Amino acid sequence: MVAQSRRSVRKWALWTLTVPAFTLVVLVDFAAIGYAVEAFTELPSWRGVDVVLALSIAALITVEGARRVENRRSRGGALHKDLAPAWMIAAAIVLQPALAILVVLLLRIWWRVRAGKCIPYRWAFSTAVHVLAVGAAHVAFTAARELFGGSELALVPSMAAAAIAFLATDAALCALAIYLIVPGSSRQDLVGGVDDLCIDGTSAAFGCLLAGACLISPAFAFVAIPITLTAQRALLLGQLESEAQTDPKTELTRVDWWRRQTEEMLRGSRSQGEPMAVLLIDIDHFKQVNDRHGHLVGDEALRAVATILRSAIRVKDVIGRFGGEEFVIALPDTGIDEATVTADRLRNAVAASPLAAMCAGVLDDPDLDPDTFQLTVSIGVAVYPADGVTVDELLQRADRAMYAAKAAGRNRVRLAADLTSITARAQVRPVPSGAAAPNDLS
Repeated sequence: MVAQSRRSVRKWALWTLTVPAFTLVVLVDFAAIGYAVEAFTELPSWRGVDVVLALSIAALITVEGARRVENRRSRGGALHKDLAPAWMIAAAIVLQPALAILVVLLLRIWWRVRAGKCIPYRWAFSTAVHVLAVGAAHVAFTAARELFGGSELALVPSMAAAAIAFLATDAALCALAIYLIVPGSSRQDLVGGVDDLCIDGTSAAFGCLLAGACLISPAFAFVAIPITLTAQRALLLGQLESEAQTDPKTELTRVDWWRRQTEEMLRGSRSQGEPMAVLLIDIDHFKQVNDRHGHLVGDEALRAVATILRSAIRVKDVIGRFGGEEFVIALPDTGIDEATVTADRLRNAVAASPLAAMCAGVLDDPDLDPDTFQLTVSIGVAVYPADGVTVDELLQRADRAMYAAKAAGRNRVRLAADLTSITARAQVRPVPSGAAAPNDLS
């Protein structure tokens, strides 16, 4: 029994965190517990339990009704935002802190029961964050009411202050936790993108409207159910659009969407008289990876190379999967010299990366020997306007340059401009008949 308990504790994974992350998680948990104990100790009466039940039951119906939608949306990334905070914001505005905390606990416990497997310390931390966010919202609402007075008109900015305080507390604590637990996280990983901020704004507005309705009658909480369900489904539209633009294996842009972005970029370069480069990148001998290690390892290697390439380019550059083991990158405001430097940097980044470790970490395959499992890429470079004035022309010239890099021995960069010079010289001095062309350019 003791051994089983020890194994259960180890499954928490809390002990695997770094000291700063562990400290943050523990402090937030204890702060929430302390605040909850104080709130229930100072609770003057249980008046408002009907509102607690109305908000909780309506929220749970909404959660169950939108479960399939949210399960689909939660696969879109590590940071997942929904409209659940709206019910907590309404509780913080309408109820005493202890009763608002009760709403949070009921919702979080139900989520834990229905979620099945989860990391316990993360569930506890998220619950603690929501408890503290409810406290911050209540303090902000009370302070704003005292500042603006008790008129009905002052109720609107007071509610807005409460919603902002809730979301700010939630975002700050979660972002700090992600930053400490996952070093190197981007700004979007920490706070989300534009769509996530829009979801926060929708939650804030809906929470304020729901609070106003509950001040009239708790029954209005149930009127909000179809509205929330419709809004939850609307949130899925943006994710479906993103999935339609994203290659599922590499999480890079699909080639058709890459082409649209590049054509728009090319129009800007044409109007401003600036150069633009296109790189076509192919993994050398990739078929051997699939034949030797299997397609699962091949897929992981493909993802690893995509990650390396994406992390080595600028934010304004556009990268996509061209097909198979080929990638394509558009570089705005980039001439031939800068494009050559970039291509060499990408080639070196792939050749020097521990691909075996990256793939073995996912697949736990002991046969992935770092000494034998190494990949290189061949890169062709074409630059607007010297090598072409349309996307198709640039792709065609970059493709020829990439095959020239393979013919020269692979793990090389070749420029479309160099091929033009070679062709011009060949017209003056013809190549002898019977010359053999390379036949294995994979």
